[in-house]
Amino acid sequence: MRPIGRIRTEFPEKFGIPRQSGLVEELRAVVEFEREFRAPEAFRGLEGFSHLWLLWHFTQSQGWSPTVRPPRLGGNQRVGVFATRSPF
Repeated sequence: MRPIGRIRTEFPEKFGIPRQSGLVEELRAVVEFEREFRAPEAFRGLEGFSHLWLLWHFTQSQGWSPTVRPPRLGGNQRVGVFATRSPF
């Protein structure tokens, strides 16, 4: 996957980010595209949509693990990474 931009928020670290961001109406982010992807023609017709799907990955990931400790389970139980949406 080739990055075409970055998503910027007001959160400099992962701690403090709401788990259910859809419940925080004032939460905002900005998508900053790399220069070669900023052509106005690339965005033509976008105003007709209410939502966008963005595919992304963590840039500060410490690596991959086959198991994680989801906060919902108290952070004490390990489960397979594909059995949860938790990045921890």
